[in-house]
Amino acid sequence: MRILLVDDDELLTQQLADFLVSQHYAVDVALDGEAGWDYAQAADYDLIVLDINLPKLDGIRLCQKLRQARYSNPILLLTAQSDTSDKVVGLDAGADDYLVKPCTLNELSARIRALLRRLGTLKSPVLRSGELCINPSTCEVTYQGKPLPLSPKEYSLLELFLRHPQRIFSGTSILEHLWSFGDTPGEETVRTHIKRLRQKLRAAGAVDVIDTVYGMGYRLQPPQAAPPDPQKAALRDETREAAIALWEKFKQPTLQRLTSLEQAVVALGSGALPEALRQSALADAHKLSGCLGMFGFSAGSRLSQAIEQSLKTAAPEMVGQLSALVVALRQELQQPPRLPGESQPPLRPAPPLPEGGSAQPEPPSRPPTLALAPLKVLAVDDDEAILATLQTMLSRWGIEPLALSDPLQVWGVLEQEVPDLLILDVDMPGLNGIDLCKLIRSHDTWNGLPILFLTAQREPDIVLKLYSSGADDYVAKPFTEPEVITRIFNRIERHRLLATWRKPSLR
Repeated sequence: MRILLVDDDELLTQQLADFLVSQHYAVDVALDGEAGWDYAQAADYDLIVLDINLPKLDGIRLCQKLRQARYSNPILLLTAQSDTSDKVVGLDAGADDYLVKPCTLNELSARIRALLRRLGTLKSPVLRSGELCINPSTCEVTYQGKPLPLSPKEYSLLELFLRHPQRIFSGTSILEHLWSFGDTPGEETVRTHIKRLRQKLRAAGAVDVIDTVYGMGYRLQPPQAAPPDPQKAALRDETREAAIALWEKFKQPTLQRLTSLEQAVVALGSGALPEALRQSALADAHKLSGCLGMFGFSAGSRLSQAIEQSLKTAAPEMVGQLSALVVALRQELQQPPRLPGESQPPLRPAPPLPEGGSAQPEPPSRPPTLALAPLKVLAVDDDEAILATLQTMLSRWGIEPLALSDPLQVWGVLEQEVPDLLILDVDMPGLNGIDLCKLIRSHDTWNGLPILFLTAQREPDIVLKLYSSGADDYVAKPFTEPEVITRIFNRIERHRLLATWRKPSLR
């Protein structure tokens, strides 16, 4: 957990910071109110401890400013002023608790633990997940009643997951919660600590406590499987039927793209691969890598990506490798489509998945702010399979889909419809998605429209171009329904909340 300590008494501040670090908190220190405000804007703190008498910006005004900026986590006022009126002023300013100096370090620690319990809506001071327990007051970890020794950062990681059992934490988010500004490492350090924590948990008998959600981060694995949910089972059945129906509809066009790849391999083997054929095969491989995963052919998407990379150079000495990839892809497409998590004996060793790559997040419910809202999403992609999948997917979640295969027709649709979000592909004929995004951002009417990219391109320079052009978010193809629906809801909700905050208040 990460704490911001704002106090101009350097000696006291250092003492408090050292003590909190010994309790496995990450601590940042600010010596005046303005610095405290800057820190609070730069990081996501689980709790802020404020002195009232601060230079530049006093603690009461800083507390009010934080609440006005919608900082919702606990604020603890720490001050030498003990008058009741001072306490009332502090609590009215938005503080959650008030502690008078001088106080003992143990009392401060207890108040902090109590406030963090409120943050996690936990009634018990002990954090539990099955037979795994953490006692924050003593920093002790047990499994099946036996002590489990952990390093300070391993302890902090486990505490973070147990305090937020439903949340997925990215590597960046973990860094923000558990490391202070002075010693922030890279994300590889997070992976190392996760690996070591898992090893110690497994050694103690606690298996699969921390789940890797591929492409998103880490979360606490539920201690046992929940009873089957009839609604979710019905949704899975509906999703399976829709995926099979879409595959039957687009099976022949997909196999035609595969034939294009096979023709390119034959031409390369003969020593004469025309540039036009290479470019055509390259485009087909790119489209296959983007759409096959949605039909359940995740290995097919990986194979297509590898074929695309090989075709970029198309060196004669690569013909054997390229031929093997194309043969493996045809074998993959001879199998029936399957949903994420459904197993099927492979015909060959599949390319390795990243750790936890099979984990799929549950599709979300609509956010409360969007529960009754009619939503429209305009999707622009020259791949008909992608568009058909999106239309089926969006309709299932009560979102009206608007589909375009020609990016040049976007302006005509925007004149007639008012979409809540725009989905773009990068590579499209006539006008690529990045240039279209720039045009929309420069338009007086549509410059605030949320834009989500769906692209098979993962190169860092392409991702940078997406965000530089004005994209709000991007999802890599092949994508999953939970991931896309979650991003859509989050972006629309954020856009509407920002629009609400920007409205002038009525007086």
